[in-house]
Amino acid sequence: MEIGNRSGIYTKRVFPTIQKRGKRNEIVRETENLSVLGLNRRRNSIHREIGGRIKKKHNGRNTSSADDVRAQTILSIRNNGESLIIQNMTFRTKHSPIFFVPALTIVQTKLKKESEKRILNYVDHLLLKHSDKQRLREQTQTIMRILDAFWWIIVQKNCETEPKQQINFLKWAWDLERMYLKMKDRQIPIKIKQLASIIGKLNLLGVQVREASLYLKLMNSAKTKALKNKDWKENMILPKEILQELYWWQGVIARNKEMTLEVRIPEAVMVSDASPKGWGVTLELQTGDTLVQLGEWNKGQKKWTSNKKEMEAIFLGLFRYGQVFKELQIKAILIKSDSSTTVQDLAKQRAGETLVAEVKKIVKLCQQLKIQTQTQHIPGASNKITDALSRLSTQGDYSVKREGFIALCQAWEITPTVDLFATGENKLVDRFMAIGEEKKGAEWLNAFSRPWKEEIFWIHPPIPKIGKALIAWEKFKPKSIMIAPWWPGQIWFTSLLTDSSRYLILGESSLFLNPGKEMMKKKDMLPPGKIAAFLMDQELIREEGYQQNFYITQT
Repeated sequence: MEIGNRSGIYTKRVFPTIQKRGKRNEIVRETENLSVLGLNRRRNSIHREIGGRIKKKHNGRNTSSADDVRAQTILSIRNNGESLIIQNMTFRTKHSPIFFVPALTIVQTKLKKESEKRILNYVDHLLLKHSDKQRLREQTQTIMRILDAFWWIIVQKNCETEPKQQINFLKWAWDLERMYLKMKDRQIPIKIKQLASIIGKLNLLGVQVREASLYLKLMNSAKTKALKNKDWKENMILPKEILQELYWWQGVIARNKEMTLEVRIPEAVMVSDASPKGWGVTLELQTGDTLVQLGEWNKGQKKWTSNKKEMEAIFLGLFRYGQVFKELQIKAILIKSDSSTTVQDLAKQRAGETLVAEVKKIVKLCQQLKIQTQTQHIPGASNKITDALSRLSTQGDYSVKREGFIALCQAWEITPTVDLFATGENKLVDRFMAIGEEKKGAEWLNAFSRPWKEEIFWIHPPIPKIGKALIAWEKFKPKSIMIAPWWPGQIWFTSLLTDSSRYLILGESSLFLNPGKEMMKKKDMLPPGKIAAFLMDQELIREEGYQQNFYITQT
């Protein structure tokens, strides 16, 4: 409950005041009920003085003539040998606590004698507590009559005379059922037309701030809800949620960041796609190189809508290629997607409630990378590469065709003795290490559980394990052949080129790889693009003076 502004009384010290009168854990009990009485001056004056002490205290202060006390005795009462003189005293608001506290003290003594309840007071407010709700209700009325007899005004709008266990007292919300105390939520009314005016002015900034509509959605929603039951000139309470938009606008206006009027020509093309399993993004550079990024959804992301997954795929692609944009000084890109909703929302930089957070993320990232974006919708049929990336088989349930394996071994005059990542069905060497939990015929189950040495290894790991396989190979650097997609831009790709003595680009994966049964059952896809073989032979590197050779097969 709030005190009127005219009283000049601040409530922020109420809790320390209560603590002085008793221990904190004794303020309220779980079984108690509460009532609140708000008191006020009668006709901007207070009508009591105790034994002349207030008058002396007041006159002892250095005050102006406007603050002089002009007292007129109205009634004298005798109470247990102490004289109570009631008089009319005018005073300024800064002196309110001087008169309220001692004037209410003697009245409170009388109230405690007349009632069984516990009473807490802070200047002109009383908090009444009792475990019996009916008894508290009766005694509240009795106290109100006593206060009225002593010429105290009961401000009804500030009172809670019906006993409760949840109540607002001063600036706090008291809850004795859950036994907590917290500051009361401050609600400031504003006219609906004022909010509409603010929205209109901010909308005009959309010329400079392209994402303006994304940061007006909560304000527009609050205005629309208020207009369902109210008129334009009526007041409404703003929801707290719009504070995030107001603070954002405050920062944007303060920074006043300039926006270029130049529409740049795209220097790269980013194509994205998402599936229920994962996502894939390619970046086509002006040099003709194509960089690849991909990943799988986690448990929570798999529950997202398809449009949200498409948005997230674009965000992840931009994030992964961020360093490439900086190094190549790319200032504008073209984003292609087979999702019309994604393309439209990014082009207009506005979205529905479920996608607005994703669009904000993408816009903010583009601003950080300092790149312009253009969008284009493409048919799903022409989005084969990224579609395959998003549905990529990550279990390694595929292998190089046997004729390709034999030709490669003959060309490099090498015969692998162990197939590190294989199954009983797709193994290319009699001795193999199982990918999964298959035990039949495998040397051991986990290729990383033993050191890679004293053998010639055929290494064709699942794509997510290529990086880990390179780390394992670095420890002993055995003579090996590693098979991997020709995907420049991947973290492991540079290391693979550096560690290999020769590499051979075999051709399109669909021509050189055999899909496995489990992969076909799940409708997973082979790695899109070209497949390459890398000869890992440290002795050959030393003999040839670190000169790498590569070949491209004719297809």
